[in-house]
Amino acid sequence: MVGVTDTGPDGEGTAPDANPGDESLETTVQALEARLGALSKQVSGLREELHDEREEREELEDELAAREERIDELETEVARLDARTDILEVIENADKMTGKQRAVTLVQHLHRAAKARERRDEPPAATVDRDEAEEALHYPNIDRTTIYRDMERAARLIDGSALQYTNGELRLDLDAGTLPRKYTADQEGENL
Repeated sequence: MVGVTDTGPDGEGTAPDANPGDESLETTVQALEARLGALSKQVSGLREELHDEREEREELEDELAAREERIDELETEVARLDARTDILEVIENADKMTGKQRAVTLVQHLHRAAKARERRDEPPAATVDRDEAEEALHYPNIDRTTIYRDMERAARLIDGSALQYTNGELRLDLDAGTLPRKYTADQEGENL
C-alpha cells in the first residue's frame, strides 16, 4: 500500500499515520533544549561574575593585609615615641628622682628591653649591670652604691621570680613570671 503524505506549512511532509504524541514530545524536547541553552548562558554569566567577585575579594584582602601591616608599623612607632618621651622625662628629672622612682625606672627599662627581644622572637629577658643602670637612669648625680641599692630595691618591688638581683646585675625574665602592670612601661601615665 502506498501512503499519502500531506505537506505541512513548513514544506515537510507528514505521514498520515504519524502519532500526534510524537509532535508533543518533539515540542517538549525543543523547549527543554532552549531552556537548557538559556540556563547554560546564565551559568556562564554567573561563573564570570563569581570570578570577578573572587578577584575583587583578593584585592580587598591584599589591601586589608597592607593596612594591617601599616597599623603594626604605626603601633611600633607610637611605642617607640612613648618610650622616647618617657626617656626625656627621666632625663629632665634624673637628679630629682627618689630611690623608688629610680627603681621603677630600672624595672621599666628592663621591661622595654625584654619586650623588644620578644618582638624579635628572642627570649623575653633583659639584664643590666651598674653601668647600664646608670645609663638607663641618665647618669644622675648620685653615688655608685646608691645605684646598687636602687637595683636591689627594684628586685624587692616585684614578688616572684621574674626580677632577680644577683652578683651586681638586675635580671628580668618574663618567661619566669610577669610584672605588675603598675611597674610596666606600656601603660598610660608612667609611675615617675
